[in-house]
Amino acid sequence: MSPVPGVTSATRERRPYPSARALDGQARSILFDASKCIGCRQCIEACKDWHDLPRGDTYRIGASTWLTIEPPVTEGMAHIWGRNSCMHCDYPSCAAVCPVEAITKFEEGPVVIDQAACIGCEYCVHACPWHVIAMDNVTKRATKCTMCHDRVQQGTAPFCVQACPVDALHFGPAAEMEARAGTRAAEIGGSVYGRSEAGGTRVLHVLAGSVAEHGLPGVDSVRYPIQIPWSAKIKGLLTINGGLRGRWRAIENACTKPWRLTYRYWQWWHRHWQ
Repeated sequence: MSPVPGVTSATRERRPYPSARALDGQARSILFDASKCIGCRQCIEACKDWHDLPRGDTYRIGASTWLTIEPPVTEGMAHIWGRNSCMHCDYPSCAAVCPVEAITKFEEGPVVIDQAACIGCEYCVHACPWHVIAMDNVTKRATKCTMCHDRVQQGTAPFCVQACPVDALHFGPAAEMEARAGTRAAEIGGSVYGRSEAGGTRVLHVLAGSVAEHGLPGVDSVRYPIQIPWSAKIKGLLTINGGLRGRWRAIENACTKPWRLTYRYWQWWHRHWQ
């Protein structure tokens, strides 16, 4: 059975999480050209509109804000801008550690959290190297950017891309976006971010300055760069996240796919010996 309604299951290499096909199986990427961004934050408002998220709080990633433009100052108050949101990793750590397989990686690019399956354990929040997953205080479930997978399913671009007034955002086939990013970076004497970080991502940034100047973290190229505090692991073992049904799903997954536990509890061993 497909992990998300309306899609067909993918059957490629074994991954420690569900994978699926939403449209045609062709990888797509978002390209953010920081050299063109003016910090207007129309992309943020578009994201909120499309996903029916509350207005306000536009400067900090959270349950009601899935995308921010860095630094958190008003338009015109910075000489360089950066985009902060889910990178839709090719090898998503958040999905690897989820005990109930509530996070699906789509072949087209999006990494999506199934709100109905999430049990609120917060493992994904800790595992994300970009720290862009937040807990909803009302639903007690994890939430983040979905790359507008519902639009991707229909063959259209994410709404943030469509809303950009200065052509700083693009969306299309991964190979095309990769080539475009490389060409643009060469033109401005910049660099491409997201190409190798965490094993590769479906969001590429053309940076005019350093990674830090654009408000982005330095992320190693190793796949699944997971770092979950032991306090969170122990809490997850001792508490009943998601109720008895959620706990049962976690136990069932642990019994039927024990090899997945290395990502959650012994990530150092996994990174160095797998």
